[in-house]
Amino acid sequence: MDFFDFHEKVTKRAAKGDAAGGPPKAQREILTVTQLTGRIEKAIKDAMPGSVVVQGEVSNLKHHAGSGHYYFTLKDANACIDCVMFKSDAARLKFSPQDGIELLATGHVAVYGQRGRYQLYVSRLELLGQGALELAFRQLCAKLEAEGLFATERKKLIPLYPQRVALVTSTQTAAIQDMLKVLRRFPWVRVLAYHVPVQGDGSAEKIAAAIADLNCRASDIGGVDVILLGRGGGSLEDLWAFNEEIVARAVVASRIPIITGIGHEIDVSIADLAADYHAHTPTEAAQVAISQWRGANDAVESLAIQLRREIRSVIQDAKQRLIAVQRHELFRRPMDRINLARQLLDDRQRALALAVGARLRRLQATLHPLANRLDQLHPRHGIALGRERLNSLGRRMQQAMATLQQTRTRQIESLAVHLNAVGPEQVLRRGYSITTLKKTGAVLRRPAQIKVGDRLVTRVAEGQVQSRVEDPNQLGLFD
Repeated sequence: MDFFDFHEKVTKRAAKGDAAGGPPKAQREILTVTQLTGRIEKAIKDAMPGSVVVQGEVSNLKHHAGSGHYYFTLKDANACIDCVMFKSDAARLKFSPQDGIELLATGHVAVYGQRGRYQLYVSRLELLGQGALELAFRQLCAKLEAEGLFATERKKLIPLYPQRVALVTSTQTAAIQDMLKVLRRFPWVRVLAYHVPVQGDGSAEKIAAAIADLNCRASDIGGVDVILLGRGGGSLEDLWAFNEEIVARAVVASRIPIITGIGHEIDVSIADLAADYHAHTPTEAAQVAISQWRGANDAVESLAIQLRREIRSVIQDAKQRLIAVQRHELFRRPMDRINLARQLLDDRQRALALAVGARLRRLQATLHPLANRLDQLHPRHGIALGRERLNSLGRRMQQAMATLQQTRTRQIESLAVHLNAVGPEQVLRRGYSITTLKKTGAVLRRPAQIKVGDRLVTRVAEGQVQSRVEDPNQLGLFD
């Protein structure tokens, strides 16, 4: 019983129940949404096979950047179904799904309970009318071309005369024998065979690793001038390892030039587009690598002929120049040149002497007034004038000092006369006296300044008298 038969049976059973009035309310089964969804999912699983293949057109395609899952809708003229393809299954795709392409989707149908709808869980996608490999090939070509990996200006030059050639291919195929058959004709060319699988899972990764390893170890193995990447013919599936992105990027990243010879003449792989030179077959790849060696003998002979011709031309030209030198006047009469040089030297010496004399005379004429001026400005003249001025000032100062001394003497004599007139000596001559304390020399002005026992000195005009203070009250008693 499929899903549609199950749906029709359930519908008929519901219609009979409604016609009979239905079961009593107490006998009705009440389901939760989860329970109902679970029964629907169980019914679908029981009714549907474990795997179905659905044909339809892709629409509403979404690639979730975070999870890597694909979400899309498959539709035909009358119906559509939601689909999901998880990242683990999508990683095996050889192409990128796009809206509008028709394909076959293999998977199983299940209910997505959180949204209450069924959907197709896709595990495999196959294109209709056009193979997945062709689409993947075109998509990857467009991507790498947009990045500039196929640009001509990026490609490296193939060495003209390679001496070390590395063959990256399977040693169990006829391709390596075809290449060796060509290379054996030139025994001086050393050949290194690097075995890699050229078909099947993982072969692309091993080819890319071989190219990278040769670049890393080139100096250890004596160097590699060119790499031949080759494989015999086969179907697109057989040659697919050379259409993988990892191989194309390894070819571009190689520092060693790479020549590809993959498949037959009509086969063109992505590795061919990325290579520095694309040969159509392995045999042609080997022929391209040593093409210049084929004509090496002729090239050497041609160069030898050209070299001999050039040498003869150089020798002939040198002979002509030597004959011209020998015929030159200088070599036929060498002393004439020497005598001419001597005469010229004498003329130059005379001219130099005349020029020096004239220069000296001009300098003397210029220096004479300067010498006179310098003599006039000699310091000795200033010193003499200064000395005379100093002597004059000295005489004037002596006269002024004598005059000032006489004036000051007269002033002092006048002051002395005045002091004598008003001084204490004149007062003493008029009968006055000055009494001082002998001990301190203080002038006695008041009786309170003295006490009994003090010694006094009384100065008069013609000397001094000493006395001693006794009881001051005695004066009152005798009075």
